[in-house]
Amino acid sequence: MTGHVEYEVRGDIAVITLRNPDKLNALSPRMIEDLEAAWRRLEHADEKAAVLTAEGERAFCAGIDLGDVSLDMWRSVPGLSVDVQKPVVAAVAGHCIGAGWVLVQHCDLVVATEGARFSYPEGKVGAFGGLASGIATRVPHKIAAEFLMLGDPIGASRAYDVGMINAVTPAGEHVAHAERWAHQLAGAAPMVVRAAKDLIDEHVGQGRVEQHVRTARSLGRIASSDDMQEGISAFREKRDPVFRGH
Repeated sequence: MTGHVEYEVRGDIAVITLRNPDKLNALSPRMIEDLEAAWRRLEHADEKAAVLTAEGERAFCAGIDLGDVSLDMWRSVPGLSVDVQKPVVAAVAGHCIGAGWVLVQHCDLVVATEGARFSYPEGKVGAFGGLASGIATRVPHKIAAEFLMLGDPIGASRAYDVGMINAVTPAGEHVAHAERWAHQLAGAAPMVVRAAKDLIDEHVGQGRVEQHVRTARSLGRIASSDDMQEGISAFREKRDPVFRGH
């Protein structure tokens, strides 16, 4: 990894940290690539749960790095680029803006400091990737409309009241709180935790953009597969294809 995304093993959990505080942990193309690699590593590792956090108190993530823009932000999101079946707890301090909120939205649990502020100001910027629209499946309609359309910051206390986050801590205590929850999840019956996560996800549903991303990813895997190339070659060579499932 570049050093801007750190994957640290702490017993039975992983702590994944955005580490570019000079840029308020804004997501560059390389950071997006490294986050995708971190989620892939988590799924194949012995760790049973993860914490997603960021270095510095000013911002968890200021969204997309506008000096180095990527159109593939979705690759950094747990559950979109990689089917993350293990629980992830977000630990947020400072500003959580735009694409930073999308990351948090797709974590299972969210802990934030009292000073954390959540915003989606894309209407003021003139850009909209659409993934944040999934908030409408997670909180009341009017809260989703306020958050996405007005773009004004929502403080941690109100975010807790409307169901955007799970817990509010004093400054500097958010990561420890998230780690306690992650260790608790890691110590629970894995099949039960996974089933609960799956059933919750099914009940909550997906926004249309989330559905599109997952469908495009699935079809993309087929389009780039060895099996597709084998099928085309077999047709041209007038023989039976030998598919291998990859």
